[in-house]
Amino acid sequence: MNGKISPSINCILVALMLVHGLIQAQDDTYPNKVTTHIGELTFDYGVPTEETSEKLYYEMDYHRAVQAYLWSLPIVGQAQWRQSYLDLYDIKPNQSVFATKFNERSLVLTANESTPYVIGWTNVKEKAAIIEMPEGPIIGLLIDFWQRGLADLGIFGSNAGKGGTWVITGPETPKSETPYIEGATYIESKTNNVWWLIRINAKPENRDKVAQSIKFGYHDEELRSQLIPGENKAGRNYQPRGMKYWEMLHAILQEEPVEERDRFFMYFLKEMGIEKDKPFNPSERQKEIMADAMIVGEAMAKNMVLRERLPGVLREDGWRLILGNVQGAEPGDAMEHTQRAKYYDRFDPRARFTYEACTTSEKMSFPKPARGMGYAGMFLDTKGRALAGDRSYVMNVPANPPVDLFWAITIYDVDTRGLITTDQERAERGSIHEGVRTNSDGSTPIFIGPKAPKGWENNWIKSVPGRAWFPYFRFYGPTGPFFDQSWKLPQIEEVDFSQY
Repeated sequence: MNGKISPSINCILVALMLVHGLIQAQDDTYPNKVTTHIGELTFDYGVPTEETSEKLYYEMDYHRAVQAYLWSLPIVGQAQWRQSYLDLYDIKPNQSVFATKFNERSLVLTANESTPYVIGWTNVKEKAAIIEMPEGPIIGLLIDFWQRGLADLGIFGSNAGKGGTWVITGPETPKSETPYIEGATYIESKTNNVWWLIRINAKPENRDKVAQSIKFGYHDEELRSQLIPGENKAGRNYQPRGMKYWEMLHAILQEEPVEERDRFFMYFLKEMGIEKDKPFNPSERQKEIMADAMIVGEAMAKNMVLRERLPGVLREDGWRLILGNVQGAEPGDAMEHTQRAKYYDRFDPRARFTYEACTTSEKMSFPKPARGMGYAGMFLDTKGRALAGDRSYVMNVPANPPVDLFWAITIYDVDTRGLITTDQERAERGSIHEGVRTNSDGSTPIFIGPKAPKGWENNWIKSVPGRAWFPYFRFYGPTGPFFDQSWKLPQIEEVDFSQY
């Protein structure tokens, strides 16, 4: 070997280099025609054609609108709830609706029928608000307008039902308008608007007195009871449809500061005509995109509720925990009161929960034995079908449900996610309802169907033919067997009521 490359070998090397360059060029070249799920896309030497450019921008804006819908469900739900009370009662900050009758709770997302509610709101942009709680059987909570739990009040709160004072401030509350109250609990919200939901778990003859003992106000005024009688009006907090949804989102965003986590979404909204400090005046193209995105976004939310794929929430008996994760399971994407995981904020779980339900707290998300609440839901029958109001079902609750306070099965309409509404005006049966019968083995059958099973009328909840429903099983003060799952929730079986 003399170190020289022969002409033939040199030709081979040049050919290989040319082939390699051709392959590399092909890898770097975007094809001029591709087929995708949105149709055929065409390019002129890599430059999108005018038709393809328009299609891509439309698709980009459309997908952003769908995600913006899912992102905004919690704050629009809260804005709708407040607007409902403004329309019905002209409610003011620090006032509360005292919901005691069926209709007053019927259109509140997954409200219970066991306890009356004190429900109200304040705005702390200009000054701190104060709540003075009496000692007594109260189960309450505070949330911000993104539905993050701020505090448990009452028997599951820090004062364990002994009463106390709570001072609420927000992101813009002046320090000069925040009082010092010795012994008070200070709550700092990330939104100016703050909501409370307080259940009165007292005996019927004592409920009014307990409710009227809760006092509200701003720090520079006398605290007082500010209850508004519910008057059997149906206050509603499930989100509106159509352009009303986006109009309500635009309006409530004007009242709140923008958090760092939401700045990209605010950019998405800007391209839809929704901006801070500017009127909402979308173009026809934007209206078209938002109208379709709302329909698809709601379908996605329904899918996450009724056919959930999130890990860490399914119990061994097939029921799903509505809040929190199954003890011993990986946290997965369980919804909880902070909405925050180590490396991300929860997105799908928040959209799923706030489409299906409302309000969270630490003790709702992660109860401890005899302290807190456990919630489980089921959305299909044992045959994997929708729970149809045309059919008759039974849930045979095993003996000794693991609760320190009480248990209840509540039935909700799939479309409103509110209490199932019939001329019976009943959507719940459980341990505190008079006349509910048990079997000789201690089990309690709960019947759901269009007609009552003879002799079991007190255990029956009437359903609506042509509409679907779903149940929540509530454990108030859950005990050990709820956590270790040694007590199993009942299955939902289609039956012929005549056999009973």
